[in-house]
Amino acid sequence: MLRIKVSATSANFCVGFDVCGIAVNIYNEFTFEKSSEFEFVGFLDKYKSKKTNLLYQAYEYVFKYLNKEIVPVKMSIKEGIPISRGLGSSSSLIVAGVLAANEVLNKPLSKEKCLNLSAQIEGHPDNVAPAIYGSFTTCYKMNDLYYHNIYKINPNLKFMVIIPNKTISTHEARNVLPKEYSINDCVNNLSRIINIPRALESGDLNLLRNLFFDRIHEPYRCKLIPNYYEIKNVCDNNNSILAISGSGSTMLVISDSYDIIDKLKVFNNEVRKVEIDDGVKIYYE
Repeated sequence: MLRIKVSATSANFCVGFDVCGIAVNIYNEFTFEKSSEFEFVGFLDKYKSKKTNLLYQAYEYVFKYLNKEIVPVKMSIKEGIPISRGLGSSSSLIVAGVLAANEVLNKPLSKEKCLNLSAQIEGHPDNVAPAIYGSFTTCYKMNDLYYHNIYKINPNLKFMVIIPNKTISTHEARNVLPKEYSINDCVNNLSRIINIPRALESGDLNLLRNLFFDRIHEPYRCKLIPNYYEIKNVCDNNNSILAISGSGSTMLVISDSYDIIDKLKVFNNEVRKVEIDDGVKIYYE
């Protein structure tokens, strides 16, 4: 039996829209067993078909890419990543499907190639890259290929996620964004994103606070999240930083301690301490 454990991811990372994210220790776990036909175990009924199951579609994508006959498997999921909350649930399916196909075919693809296929399926790399490589991962695209870099995160930084009951689809979150941006807005983000790796590696919370000022997506998406402004005010007054995780509704909090947690719980959201994860894990049993 092949087992693949994929971490949740907090993508966009404020000013890093569509290009960077972190991996955290919340997981979806998948198993794959060779079978005479495809089976889907642990999925909601609407995802128990090839046409609707993203894990299957990612798995199939690799076989088609390599022009190989698809090998049927029994696919099982144990869900730990909340769905449609901006924590990379769908990306975990894509990463697991691509890597499972690669394992079944005796690893014809490099890890870098698996990243590229995953990003092609997802449409952007900021979730799938940290899910595969862990830590804080940045990506860029050249000649239709995605390239990544991995940066260390100082252990003195404390991370939390606030998970509201409200779901937000990626489609809904994309639709609220403008079609064009001013040069000033673009320069604002460019001038900040280039300093993010230094701030994370050094653990400089004051520098990080100055860098977490986005003009590309957060000003538009924050209106979709209940109590966003009240929560941000609590963070601002307690030496903590707030950012939207992915496309929401989850929010990422960065601080130098966990003392703020009780103050965040008054908004009736789930609040979790999270640690930085080191990327996807593959086992055989």
